[in-house]
Amino acid sequence: MPPKQLRCSVVGCKNEHRSLHLLPTSEPQKTQWVRFIFDGNEPLNLPKFVYVCANHFTPDCFLNAGQYGMGFAKKLILKSGSVPAVRHQASSPEDAETCISRTREVGCQTESPKLHSVGTQLSRRTLQSHYRSTGVQTTVSSQTPGTSSFTPAAQASLMSPKPFKTPSKRPRMELEEDDVSIGGCSSVVSPDESYLTYDPADTSFTEPTDISTQASIPVQNIRKYIVYETCIMELFESCPVCQRRCDVRSQTHGTFLRVDQVCQHCNFSRKWNSQPIMGSTPAGNIHLSCAVYLCGASYITLEKVFAAMRLQVFRYNTFRSHARMYIEPAIVCKWKNWQDGMLNQIRQQEKVILGGDMRANSSEEHSAKFGSYTMMELQTNTIVDIQLVQSNEVGGGFHMEKEGLKRSLELLEARGVTLDCIVTDRHPQVQKFLAEKNASQFYDVWHVEKAISKHLNKIAKLKGCEKLRKWLPSIKNHIYWTAASSTTGPERVAKLTSILNHIQNKHTHEDPHFPACLHAQGKSRNKSKWLAAGTPLFYKLEKVLTNKRILKDVTKLCPQFQTSSVESFHSIISRFTAKNVVFSFIGMLCRLYLAALHFNENTSRLQATTAEGQSRFKVTLPKAKKGENRVYEGSTEPTFCYVDDMLDLIFDEVFVLPAPYVEEVLKIPIPPPLSAEYVSTSNVSHL
Repeated sequence: MPPKQLRCSVVGCKNEHRSLHLLPTSEPQKTQWVRFIFDGNEPLNLPKFVYVCANHFTPDCFLNAGQYGMGFAKKLILKSGSVPAVRHQASSPEDAETCISRTREVGCQTESPKLHSVGTQLSRRTLQSHYRSTGVQTTVSSQTPGTSSFTPAAQASLMSPKPFKTPSKRPRMELEEDDVSIGGCSSVVSPDESYLTYDPADTSFTEPTDISTQASIPVQNIRKYIVYETCIMELFESCPVCQRRCDVRSQTHGTFLRVDQVCQHCNFSRKWNSQPIMGSTPAGNIHLSCAVYLCGASYITLEKVFAAMRLQVFRYNTFRSHARMYIEPAIVCKWKNWQDGMLNQIRQQEKVILGGDMRANSSEEHSAKFGSYTMMELQTNTIVDIQLVQSNEVGGGFHMEKEGLKRSLELLEARGVTLDCIVTDRHPQVQKFLAEKNASQFYDVWHVEKAISKHLNKIAKLKGCEKLRKWLPSIKNHIYWTAASSTTGPERVAKLTSILNHIQNKHTHEDPHFPACLHAQGKSRNKSKWLAAGTPLFYKLEKVLTNKRILKDVTKLCPQFQTSSVESFHSIISRFTAKNVVFSFIGMLCRLYLAALHFNENTSRLQATTAEGQSRFKVTLPKAKKGENRVYEGSTEPTFCYVDDMLDLIFDEVFVLPAPYVEEVLKIPIPPPLSAEYVSTSNVSHL
């Protein structure tokens, strides 16, 4: 534990500076310090704590010498690698008038004689001048020499014999001369100045950085902190020149704070801004709007959080202004550039396998306002295009999926992409449209299995059909196995309908495409599980599995690629565009682009590993499995590099010259609002 009274260890040092610096532990810097401290007579055993005051370093050894001299810093910060070189402090008048002088006014309730300064025959280098002013209840006249930092008016007022008014009575505060806080910055903190609630787990330390190099850091990369108003105002209560109380005024603009400090005694004044100003806009306001928008958060929710914490924030209109002028143009530019690069890659392939599906912004598709159609390249699980359709463009929500697919295919054809096949759901209009274009279409197995299971679940709930419930998992697995193991449409139909013989304990079939079951033949111990032909249960099951539309769709089951990745992307969209929040057309489109950028960046994440290097798995209980657990590979944490890229784009380019970026947004055709179809009652004259 360091001693309570820290002293400079340099031999012959009697004029100590308040800022003390501990002996470094790295070589050869430690040896250089020891040679200087003991003037070549190094002891065999060094003390546990060896300090050197700031008077033994040249001014260029400190990071904040300028701030310290102006009174903006309380402690001196030493540069890394600095070595003491000044044996004795200079005795020039300028050195005696620096801000290391220890002067404090202490109130006293007893009579005191007039104060005057008495010179000594000791040099300034040997004994530093100490001044102490004692306030009394009578008027006194004092003469104090002004420093080089004072203005002429301030010097005249201090040198005049006009008596000062004594301060009002207040409780006396006992201060020892060595405990007086000195302006400056030190590398050593006294034990009594440490925080009582200090927790090392909540603290991070950084290496000292040259102040001049921080000016080159981009505004969006500078770290920010939450600072309380009282802590800010403590920095401006007293004048850094004459140490008297100042007039302080503050002004806020959103997250921005400006403090104006004026000293009525020495005419010192300064203006302090809490954040950089970009043009006429505070950088923090723009950065907060960008962070909310790019992360898919809601401003309304953020405003409630800030209100609970009493944090200052701008209004919603300001957020929308930032979005229209800077954020949305940057998102459109980022997506278009990425899409151009991706389409240039896939058009070089001979055949491209795509998967498409639509997501409505409402749980009921027929009443949805927007429908977003996603086109994914299934070999790499990458989103290549998103089309946003508004319901009044196509006459209703039922037609939005066909229109989205049509626009996406037209874009891909215009870019020279050759389509091999496309995997979609069983939407009738999509089937007809692709058949007219002679495009090879396959169905996603999950959509077919979902349709069959929906009918079978209803049958299993009927009286006398409870036995079917035990067969439902096997029938679902059989549908997926049928799609994965078949190469032709008739083979898929034969394998699907073979389940009707299997549940009767018949394992040979009449269809030549699948004459017998592939499992081993054996005797069953539980004969009650088999179904009998001619029963109402078997009749209902046979009716579902031999339905003409079901059999027609089974012939088009995709054997390899599925649209499960598209469904995963739809869950990502929900994080950026909640279905209970109303967005404008451009707002919805930009959030879809953000979701696509996030998905494409994290689509090929590696499997997470433990500290020992073993693969990590996760166990879940999804609702669709109805209580059955599911084990899957745990992926690494997602990344958000696209957010950093867009922040750089916004601050470095879009904010500087927003016109060309805004023009690209204006080129996007925006359909009229849904309310435009109706006549406003405010425009109808009443008789």
